[in-house]
Amino acid sequence: MSVRTNILIAVIAMMALLVFAPSSSAANRTVEQLSYIAQDKNNERSERINALEQLTSFPSQSALIAIARGLKDNHHDIREASVKASAPYQLTHRWRLLSPLMDDLVLDVRMAVAENLVVDYAELNAVQRQQFDPLFDDWASTLILEDTQASMMALAHGYLHICDYKAARDVYGKLIERSEGGVDVWIGIAESYRLNKQDDETLTVLNDGLVAFPNEPRLLYAKSLTLVRLDEPKLAAKSMDSAAKLAETNSQYWYINGVLQEAYDQKLALDSLKKAYEISELPEQLYAICDFKIRHSDNKAEVCVMQLEKVAPPHVVANLRSRIEQGDIVTH
Repeated sequence: MSVRTNILIAVIAMMALLVFAPSSSAANRTVEQLSYIAQDKNNERSERINALEQLTSFPSQSALIAIARGLKDNHHDIREASVKASAPYQLTHRWRLLSPLMDDLVLDVRMAVAENLVVDYAELNAVQRQQFDPLFDDWASTLILEDTQASMMALAHGYLHICDYKAARDVYGKLIERSEGGVDVWIGIAESYRLNKQDDETLTVLNDGLVAFPNEPRLLYAKSLTLVRLDEPKLAAKSMDSAAKLAETNSQYWYINGVLQEAYDQKLALDSLKKAYEISELPEQLYAICDFKIRHSDNKAEVCVMQLEKVAPPHVVANLRSRIEQGDIVTH
């Protein structure tokens, strides 16, 4: 079994485990309270804006109602905050709510709408793009006039979203010339090639970035995934191991390291999976440990499943126990 296939299986296994648990009553109360504060025009605007900012972390029907009402508020800063608070919702909802504000009289509101919607540009239909493109051009012009590191980074990311990869690289290149942007610039250039399915160029850029930032885990992580796509699994595993050790507390890096190392060093693979779970305590990463132990006939697999039983749905646990009984083992 190839490492690429192993990664796919591992990701599918993790996704299969994820179940959205109902919100706790405390969380529900928090959403209701914040939604009420955001909508109450008797409150100070700063208090309402703060509530809208917090609602970004609690997407729900109540929050969406508060956001929809905020988008129609007479105060432009409330409208702008409401635009930003809508970020977690699906494009269909955001387009319906935000498209009327493309012609808002206040520039900051229009710019917030552009930044919000551009991330889903690929999902816009032809009619929507025709409506959005002039707004993007205005947003881009505004960012160019600002000419700060933050505005140029936002512009380059925007070009990535609309698939104008050359324009994105031009902006990133100017930031490098100005010694601005740091690691994020190299990640951005590499991403421009990755999105265009030019993995050889992606690898070259990441290696150049590692000359400038030799101990940057994000570059090593991106390099590892690039090497996977280039069918260089052993080199990918080496790069990911370095990334995980440098990042130290990034559970995702340790998890992927566990997946990549399995074909070469089972002890390192299992230790990495354990490290990932130790950091995150995420049930899906404990699932990965149990899955690994079952496939490698570890005599402590049942103990792992017993631990998982405390946090996982019954059908997931039952499936793992069935695999233990059937002697499910790893094949290469």
